[in-house]
Order: sequence, then C-alpha cells, then structure tokens
Amino acid sequence: MSHEGIAFRLIIVVQFLAMGLVRAYFGAPRGAMPAEVTPARRAESRWVTVTLGVIALLHFGAILAYLAHPPLLGWGAFEVAVPVRWLGIVISCLGIAGEIWAAISLGTSYSPLLRVAEKRAVVTVGPYRWIRHPLYAFWLPAMAGWGIAAGNWFILVSGAVLITVLMILRVPREEAMMLEGFGEAYGEYTTHTGRFVPRLRSVQGK
Repeated sequence: MSHEGIAFRLIIVVQFLAMGLVRAYFGAPRGAMPAEVTPARRAESRWVTVTLGVIALLHFGAILAYLAHPPLLGWGAFEVAVPVRWLGIVISCLGIAGEIWAAISLGTSYSPLLRVAEKRAVVTVGPYRWIRHPLYAFWLPAMAGWGIAAGNWFILVSGAVLITVLMILRVPREEAMMLEGFGEAYGEYTTHTGRFVPRLRSVQGK
C-alpha cells in the first residue's frame, strides 16, 4: 500500500467521523416527538425506503471495505493518476464541508427521517439561502470524490445511483410534505431558490 493510498483512507475516515458527529448531534431526539410530526414517518413508501436502503448498503459497504482492506474491491479498481486521486480528495472535502454547513444551518430542524420539524419555520440561512436541498447537492461531490480517490468504479457508480434515486424519488415527496406543513411560506421560498443549484436571478439579486 502506497503512502498516498494510506493518506486517502485516513482523510476519508476523518470525513466520515466529522460528518457522523455533526449529524448525530443535530439528529439526536430531543424530547417526545409531537403528535403532528409522527405521521411524517410514513411519508415515504416502503419500496422507496427499501430501494434506498439497499443502494446505500452497497455504496457505504464498498467504502468501508476499501477503508478496511482495499484489495477486497480489487475487482472494481481502475487506473487513476495520483494527482487526480488527490483532486478527488479535495472534491470530497468540499462536499463534506458543504454537508456539515447544511446540517449546522438546519440545527434542530435536521432529521434523517422524512418529516416536518416541530418548529414551524422555513430554514433560509446558510446554503438554504440559495438552494432547497443542499444535503443532497453536496452529497454528489462527496461521493464522486470518494470513488475517484479510491480509484474504484463501483464506489463511483453506486454513489451516483444513490444520489440520483434520492433526487428523483425522495425530493418531490419531501417538497410536497414541506408545502403541506409550511403552506405559503414554503411556496414563496421555492420561487427564489433552486432545488440543487442556485437560481441565477436569485444570486444576482443578492
């Protein structure tokens, strides 16, 4: 194992720990969940949940296998120049930094579940000032960076499939739920923000 390979793995481990700690802190239950929030757990159909779970298991399982013992994923390896792999690490660092920024901006409104937070207020700070789903938007460079750094097509493809399924299947449900929970406030919010990238007019207006 080259020194670069060890460095890549250590950096990815630190990324996972940082992101995990932030998400665990803000996603931890704080008191009993109000009655009006509970039904939101059923906002996502079982088949969507299962599909996402299987893809996520494959993707993150592959990453963990790479971190533990890269030869386990030798069948998915492809040649990548070391500078390009370092570029992948930089891209993943930017993605993870964005994930942490978005989670901190959400604060106690963050939840791994598809639900409307108890505090009925649309979050418009941090990246939410410009895009409605930064947690998904920043996942893409993070996952792509991991695949490039690892030099593994399976990590790259499974990550792309996971984020694509999330964007196609979960985001419309999430936005419908937000419209139902926040009404006109969320509807107004959608008029000047993009889903995953900022609207040009919104950026120019700031």
